[in-house]
Amino acid sequence: MRGNTQRALVRMLREAGAAEVHIRISSPPVKWPCFFGIDFATRAELIANGMSIDEIGTSLGADSLAYISLDGMIEATAIAKPNLCRACFDGEYPMELPDPELLGKQLLETELAAGTAAPAAVDAIRRP
Repeated sequence: MRGNTQRALVRMLREAGAAEVHIRISSPPVKWPCFFGIDFATRAELIANGMSIDEIGTSLGADSLAYISLDGMIEATAIAKPNLCRACFDGEYPMELPDPELLGKQLLETELAAGTAAPAAVDAIRRP
């Protein structure tokens, strides 16, 4: 859920009379853009990129905020770490990218259209 959506939900809960709002997120903080189909554009647009967890909670208007750890999420999936894409959490992409700090979500679409996408990227995108 995006920060602006979460912020609106916290506000609505408070307006409905909630005395406290405690947020629990079932993923680690998203700090890196996704180039594999999730709609995260750039790092600048990600709330967790430039704020601590306490700062995010305050920004959302919550009494507390907690995320599952990356290791906890990986353990819960029962998928071996090397087989699990976790790039949006730790910045370790499963393929080489020109510069993930500067690139937006349209990177792979642009490279596919130009015919310059790496074979691994083409396989990942077209895999059912």
